[in-house]
Amino acid sequence: MRRVRDVMSSPVVTVTPDTLVKDAAALLAEKNVSGAPVMEGGDIVGVFSEVDVLRSLKTTKKNLRLVFPSVSSIGIAFQEELVQRELLEAYEEIGEKLVSEVMSKQVHTVDDDITLKDAVVVMVKADVNRLPVLKAGELIGIITRGDVIKGLANNSNGRVEVAADTVPPVE
Repeated sequence: MRRVRDVMSSPVVTVTPDTLVKDAAALLAEKNVSGAPVMEGGDIVGVFSEVDVLRSLKTTKKNLRLVFPSVSSIGIAFQEELVQRELLEAYEEIGEKLVSEVMSKQVHTVDDDITLKDAVVVMVKADVNRLPVLKAGELIGIITRGDVIKGLANNSNGRVEVAADTVPPVE
């Protein structure tokens, strides 16, 4: 049976709670990852991800009343431009916040020696896309949905069997 240490990504991209969101987002993009543990003094205090940034974006839709129905395509372009501008403004506002203000504070971790199957169960039950991997309490890697898929693809029989009673029903 494959273990988490066999498929995890390492070294781990991390950020600190006092990193600006725009800098953390740029780091994720540069390293081509979608999330990172948030570290403070050697402890994992949260997880920062693309989803946290998107969740933080709050935009207000403006309703435009068209004066001339014959120019409706122009009106739609104006409306789309306003929405895009609002998104950019909202992103700039979020970008100036600290990672600690938008990160997920509930952190689920796994040890490097658990089975891939058990890691999948933790991911499903916790509804998370990544799990920091610890060895003797120290962060040594991260396992993501992509790592799980790669692990399954490289598995000799191509399957991870999970007992039906260990996975919660999807609602």
